[in-house]
Amino acid sequence: MTLRRPAPLAVKDARDLVRRLSIQRASEIDIELIANYCGLLVERRPLTQEEGRIVHSGGVGLITVSERAYQSAKWRWVIAHELGHFHRHPTIDQYALCTATDLNAGGGTGRESEANDFAAELLLPESLFKKRCDCNHPGLKEVRALAEDFQTSLTATAMRFVYFAPEPCAVVQSTGSVVDWCAWSGNFRLGIRKGTRLSMKTYAGDLFAGRAVGDYSQQVDGEAWSDSEWAAEVDLFEHSTKISSNSVLTMLWHRTT
Repeated sequence: MTLRRPAPLAVKDARDLVRRLSIQRASEIDIELIANYCGLLVERRPLTQEEGRIVHSGGVGLITVSERAYQSAKWRWVIAHELGHFHRHPTIDQYALCTATDLNAGGGTGRESEANDFAAELLLPESLFKKRCDCNHPGLKEVRALAEDFQTSLTATAMRFVYFAPEPCAVVQSTGSVVDWCAWSGNFRLGIRKGTRLSMKTYAGDLFAGRAVGDYSQQVDGEAWSDSEWAAEVDLFEHSTKISSNSVLTMLWHRTT
């Protein structure tokens, strides 16, 4: 999928909040403190199915975050997502249960998608993030550095990177050697299908097969990833890494033609 344009009002609300707080550096995005500023307390609890939820009334409320989310930087995204609901959907007052699918940086529909757009702009503000996506040979090394600075997950950071990068690139997540999803910049030439079983000609396929793979961008045949008619003509580079025992995240980049 080509990355969609974010919901403009969600982006505006997040930018207005960043501006009001005079945030100038990534280290200043203290998401729990920001929630407190907006009138919301944050608690962590062992939720069973959902990742987060919010209840609010009269301009104040409570965000509950699953204990699971604190195993990584995901807890920050959960809080920012619920803040999106608070700002964009003020008439909804319920135990809004947000699942892992709803909280996927590129997933969700309707209100959930809008809350994700708010979260992306709040945690990875265009004013601070976009300029750092301009590099000649993008890969996960650059994405990891951004994820560390902004304290966001590798996946969410990679999707935001692809959205802003001037170079033709894509991010792919695979589980069990099958493509879960792929998002690419508008100038990325190759089509990659969801549900495609990875070829052993890909480094991601090597990782699923238990073979050692260098943690850097390496050239790969375009046809290994795509059945596009011009795939053989593309100088494609792949950087893949495991993000769980059975999932791989891949960054793809090709030279402009």
